[in-house]
Amino acid sequence: MSWRGTLLLLILAMLAAGILLFSGKSHTLTTRESLIDFDPAEAEQVTIREGGGSMILKKQNGIWMIASTPPDRANPDLIRALLQSASAIKPIDTLRPAELKGSVSLETLDLKNPRRSLTIEGNSTQTINFGVEGASPARLYARLGSSGPVYLIPSEIAGLAFRPAQDFRDQRLSMLSSSRLEEITFLKGNNLQQLVLRKDRKGWNLVSPLTTRGDQQAITTWADALLSARIERWMPAGTDPASCGLDTPSGIFTIREEGGSPPVTFTIGSEVPGAPLSRYARCSDRSDICVITGIRSCLEITPLALRSKKLPRIEYDAVDKIEMQSDGCFSPSQALVRKKGSEDWELSDGGSGADKTTLTATQVKGWFEKIQEITAQGFEPATPDHLQARGLATPLVIRLIAQLSENTAEEKAGDIVLGEYAFGNAKEGMVALRLGNSPDLLLVPESFLELSKGPEPLP
Repeated sequence: MSWRGTLLLLILAMLAAGILLFSGKSHTLTTRESLIDFDPAEAEQVTIREGGGSMILKKQNGIWMIASTPPDRANPDLIRALLQSASAIKPIDTLRPAELKGSVSLETLDLKNPRRSLTIEGNSTQTINFGVEGASPARLYARLGSSGPVYLIPSEIAGLAFRPAQDFRDQRLSMLSSSRLEEITFLKGNNLQQLVLRKDRKGWNLVSPLTTRGDQQAITTWADALLSARIERWMPAGTDPASCGLDTPSGIFTIREEGGSPPVTFTIGSEVPGAPLSRYARCSDRSDICVITGIRSCLEITPLALRSKKLPRIEYDAVDKIEMQSDGCFSPSQALVRKKGSEDWELSDGGSGADKTTLTATQVKGWFEKIQEITAQGFEPATPDHLQARGLATPLVIRLIAQLSENTAEEKAGDIVLGEYAFGNAKEGMVALRLGNSPDLLLVPESFLELSKGPEPLP
């Protein structure tokens, strides 16, 4: 044989080896190798075919959606489990093409014209066709594409893929996050009583039916309970909304997220017969009526439960002067002023030239922090009758003031009142506290009345 013939045979041998190495059709997997090689995070589309029907799942902007009927947001936990299971399939046994005959042919294994398949698309496209169950429990036969060997694999993947279509719908009422909300409107009852909450850079505020700071923890807990309500089941398409109480809803929640995205509305209908903890509901960004649970506490909420019971926080370092009212008026002799170049404070003498009393920063700050810790036990409207009854016609008043201009000749020019607290009289263990001209009164324990005297009793 000539050297050219030898070289040709060598090239053909190398080519054959390469085909054997890189061709999936010629490669027989070992029990240590995965059936398909892909990264679940890179999957972009999943097609599940069973019998004559199919379901298509697509990832859109990072969110899995059901693209086939009924279109909806997909259950992310189920999709994640399905992809993880598919990537971890390892053959238990292998039947090579030459062995596929007689009682173990493609026809008898239901793989010649398979009725069930799973196709995963991403950087590549992988299709697993599923056949009959194996002789051992929790085993079934499968094949990649339409050629090559048949594998005996665990049946877990089939249990995840071939489920009712409703199982693939997201069981969360909403995928919104309470940390990203900027407005919540709640309409309740036949008269549609309105509760409106808005968030600014400092946190949540009640806007209606009263204007006040919100209790940040209470509002977040309430919003989380609403957003985490679980869908128990979906009603059949075409269900009459009136039969579910959605024509006269018991509550309507309209939620707006930061960033200008369209608001989402949850309409809550009547209780499900025989299941008092469950209600019919409809979400504006999803099709069909569903049955949800865990919504009762959200419907029973009141403005009082969501308003802040703490005083608005004032920073100690922002306060330059503390004035205390005596006999219905403020006097310079009843003011504490920060000493220049010192952390201590001094009692003003009103220009009389008398010796000034010095209070340490520790004394003043300790008293100041107790003011910030005041917590209301209840509220009353600041009507003339309530003001009179609570002793707020002639109250004891504390003012916390920031001095923005210290060099002007005009007295008190540049003074800004950061906080004003009017204390009434003690009554049945409680004392009424009014913040500035607030339309309501805070009812606080009688022990807080001692704070109206200032950091220490004045001489």
